[in-house]
Amino acid sequence: MQKTHNRNTVRYFVLITIFFVFLFFTTDFGLIDIQKTAIVLAVGIDRDEEAFIVSSQIAIPKSSDQGQATNAVQIVSRGKTIAEAFEDINAKTGWYPKLVFCNLILLGQETVKQNVFDALDYFLMDEYLSDNCLVAACNDNASDLLNATALVDDASSAAIEKVLSPHAERVGSVFMSTLHTFAMGYYADNACGMLPIVKLQNQQEPNGETAPKVETPPNQSEQSGSDEQSGQSKGEEQGGQSGGQKQGGTSSAQNKPVFSAGETALFKRGKKVGELTPEETFAANAVLNKLRLAPYSVTTPDTQTPCSLSIKQNAPKIKLKVAKNGMASLKIHLTLTAGLLDYAKARPTQNVKDAGNVPTGAFSAAQKKLAGEILALFEKTRALDCDVFSLRDRYRKTGNPAFSKHEATLLQNTVAEVDVHFQNVR
Repeated sequence: MQKTHNRNTVRYFVLITIFFVFLFFTTDFGLIDIQKTAIVLAVGIDRDEEAFIVSSQIAIPKSSDQGQATNAVQIVSRGKTIAEAFEDINAKTGWYPKLVFCNLILLGQETVKQNVFDALDYFLMDEYLSDNCLVAACNDNASDLLNATALVDDASSAAIEKVLSPHAERVGSVFMSTLHTFAMGYYADNACGMLPIVKLQNQQEPNGETAPKVETPPNQSEQSGSDEQSGQSKGEEQGGQSGGQKQGGTSSAQNKPVFSAGETALFKRGKKVGELTPEETFAANAVLNKLRLAPYSVTTPDTQTPCSLSIKQNAPKIKLKVAKNGMASLKIHLTLTAGLLDYAKARPTQNVKDAGNVPTGAFSAAQKKLAGEILALFEKTRALDCDVFSLRDRYRKTGNPAFSKHEATLLQNTVAEVDVHFQNVR
């Protein structure tokens, strides 16, 4: 019986081996012809009246014998729908756009004035695009930002993704949002959401002077009157820039801009209704997300000396109480574990060795400052009717039968109390 079993196992193994060998020699496992495929790295969406202007940053692979790495070009297309705009890429270039590797969707200034899900619905229905694709807004044309050459990377999409990294969210400097999280907020009863605002900034010169302002490239489609290829290969740009560097030293590199995303756009029913400052963005991350090794700077009240704290972790607690008359009380209690990161004045050796030796008054100043920023965040979002703290959802979960009666006026009738407590790492 055992011999028969072993004999059948060998037969199955031989048959499986023959099957895979057959597939190998019939090239069923062959590579996709990349010459016919446009690998889209990032998409910028602008609007012009009733048309969508889609700027696609596409990776162009180079053969290894040419000694060049993969570079990128930008192609601008137009259509009454996003799908029609992508089909226009195929009609112009013969490339079929693939969104499998698309990690960024950038919404232009005209796009956010209307319901952005007029455009984002296409990406939600695309079965190949990842829901973890980053979504961001900008106060310029999305095509201009994607066409810019930043200091940290020749491909603007890669430079923007570095600014929107998970590390930036952990330290509280950027309120990162993906297609999944933004869509969840839009389709919820609150119908609100937040997106980071990507901006171009001049880098700082070593002597402290600001470099000359770098203007964003003009929109190619507006110049030519037709939607044509609006980007040169990054390899050609790099070659031209290297020639300038030989003549002018590092001036060309110093004039390259950098990206920032410290401000946050507020959305209500898919339309942008306001913005958060970098301080309010940090406050939102402190209450709604997890912080890890986040720097926070204050001024000590006794010596008026700048001091930077390192927040190791945060523990927010949000409680909502609604009275019978519809008036509500929101209590936000935030506990942060922090140590000393830096002090603007030299200190004795025994104090430098331990991060737990926080200057006197630093924690009290940080508590007062952060509590004010959280309260300012709540008041701004309440005035814009953006329920970023999900008060309606919290009230619904209590099962109170009066929810339907007070739902519409809940946010406006809520008074917030903020309690921030810093505790030492030691």
